[in-house]
Amino acid sequence: MATRSEGRMGTSIVDDLERDMAPEVAQAFVQLATEYLAGTRDVAQRVTSSQSPAALARRFAEPLPRTGRSVEQILARLRTDVIAESNHLYHPRYVGHQVSAPLPAAVWTESLIGALNQSVAVFEMSPAATVIETQVIRWMCELAGYGAGAGGTLTSGGTEATQTALLAARAVALPNAWAEGVGSNPPVVVYGEHAHYAVSRAVGALGLGVNHAVRVPSRDHRMDVRVLRETLDGLATEGRAVMAVVATVGSTATGSFDDLESIGALCEARGLWLHVDGAHGASALLSATHRHRVTGLRRAQSIAWDPHKMMLLPLSAGAVLVRDERMLEAAFAQQAPYLFHGADGRRWDQGVRSAQCSRRADV
Repeated sequence: MATRSEGRMGTSIVDDLERDMAPEVAQAFVQLATEYLAGTRDVAQRVTSSQSPAALARRFAEPLPRTGRSVEQILARLRTDVIAESNHLYHPRYVGHQVSAPLPAAVWTESLIGALNQSVAVFEMSPAATVIETQVIRWMCELAGYGAGAGGTLTSGGTEATQTALLAARAVALPNAWAEGVGSNPPVVVYGEHAHYAVSRAVGALGLGVNHAVRVPSRDHRMDVRVLRETLDGLATEGRAVMAVVATVGSTATGSFDDLESIGALCEARGLWLHVDGAHGASALLSATHRHRVTGLRRAQSIAWDPHKMMLLPLSAGAVLVRDERMLEAAFAQQAPYLFHGADGRRWDQGVRSAQCSRRADV
């Protein structure tokens, strides 16, 4: 039984939570955000912080808080120390990085996502969102030119998407790797010199070893298809198996688009897994003007795609798509019957095809 003081403490906490649920509290945060969205478009304002990392660190160097702060104090601190020292993506002169100034409607939706706090690992924990995510992935697969057997899952971004795709490729090339490891002579991953570091990171993380990766030089900032063909011929002559070829559309370093038709045809002829890092460039599928840049995307076995780049969504909103969804499910071979409850649930449970378990509903 709680003591009287404990009871008062519990009541006080509940009262504080009830006050924070009041519409006027929510309105104060909405007002702060709308003021920011309006003010950041002023060309006379700074684009980013003028403070050094050390100066900002000093500003936030304070003892561990032992008591709470009022909403008014939190709002004031956000205004002076967080918003003022952030990158202002809506600023007319901001062109620095490959992230969006998100659509206002998407910004407001973020508050509801936080309030619902659903986890899409299993249908049981997020009934509506798991079904919606499945439908969103179907739409993305349709845009990519995939058929009815395709699938995928949302990710934190292109790095996770590429690692997940290459894990699926590893499951095809080395079906026993999950249980036995990759051995002393693992297969090779081939990718262009302008590929994102996510590719070499995945090669290392999957136990293949970056020394078992081959970089293909570029011609006009695109993977040189002739050299790719020669590289694959050389690897075959040496008896070295190729796990995957990775092409890029919308290189982070150069913005270039690899020739997917030629690379895809080459991979298909040799029975090789083609992964396309389309984190930036796959959104060209939505543009009648630029769609031709990703012609051949349908030839890929897997695609990384970041809606938080060109589709004006907040971080983080990435996706991995696979032509055959069974390949993605085979990538994660562990069993967890306390969470995943058989074939019927697997259709909707995102955890069976994702590196993440606790993941919010980003749809």
